[in-house]
Amino acid sequence: MIDSKLQAELRAKFNPDGSELRELQLRMLDILKYIDGVCKEHNITYWLSSGTCLGAVRHGGFIPWDDDVDIEMLEEDYVKFVAIMGLEPSNGYVLQTHLNEPTYIYTFGKVRDFRTIMKEGGDFDNNFKYKGAFVDVFHLEPSRSLLAHKIMAPLHWRAINYKQDKRLNIRIKCGFLRCIERIVGPLLHKVDVSFPGNQLRQSLGSHFKIPRYRNELLPVTCMPFEDTVLPVPGNYDKYLTRLYGDYMRMPNLQNHIPHTSAVQFLE
Repeated sequence: MIDSKLQAELRAKFNPDGSELRELQLRMLDILKYIDGVCKEHNITYWLSSGTCLGAVRHGGFIPWDDDVDIEMLEEDYVKFVAIMGLEPSNGYVLQTHLNEPTYIYTFGKVRDFRTIMKEGGDFDNNFKYKGAFVDVFHLEPSRSLLAHKIMAPLHWRAINYKQDKRLNIRIKCGFLRCIERIVGPLLHKVDVSFPGNQLRQSLGSHFKIPRYRNELLPVTCMPFEDTVLPVPGNYDKYLTRLYGDYMRMPNLQNHIPHTSAVQFLE
């Protein structure tokens, strides 16, 4: 963890107690604790990922200027997690996926609360039914082919745009989507999961293509995060170095782009 004096200075500058960002972080922390409870109860392995893992290691919690939360799990655990969470809201939360919201565009799920209304950057969430504060739940599959991901990611987004474009002929849209969903997607998936060895990536269609490695992730270890303790990759040093290089070095915050453009607290 970084020097406590520097950490205090960053907190005072970016997310002091009572600030909108700090309140949002605390709401997301509540979602994390809920997910952690569900996963412990049902023996599901997950870990803090990307910037959330970096926050745990470098800051002992949220990166002071961060406004989103990411976790990862293996595909088989994600399938189990989706089945347990169900399609309907429960306990003040809902898992948002294509299964319960046809206009949802992402390849991963989001656990959302009902105590906030958020506006993400861009217009992607304009037609979403669920818009509360969230935790992104990424699922990892065996992956040998970076090329398959480079091909599928833009096709996924083109398919999303086709679905939402009311100007296009319905036959053209349906033909394109059937081609992607029934031919191209399954073929690329078969290539990608064949003999992958130790390498994993997020599901086909995701724009996040940096590989993960099973022996760096598992078994997970636990680390303090804010006022609780949560799992991180077992070899978090290699994991974070792969993603960020010298991850203990402070970034140039002049280039920081927030994920969230607006948030409304309902309680």
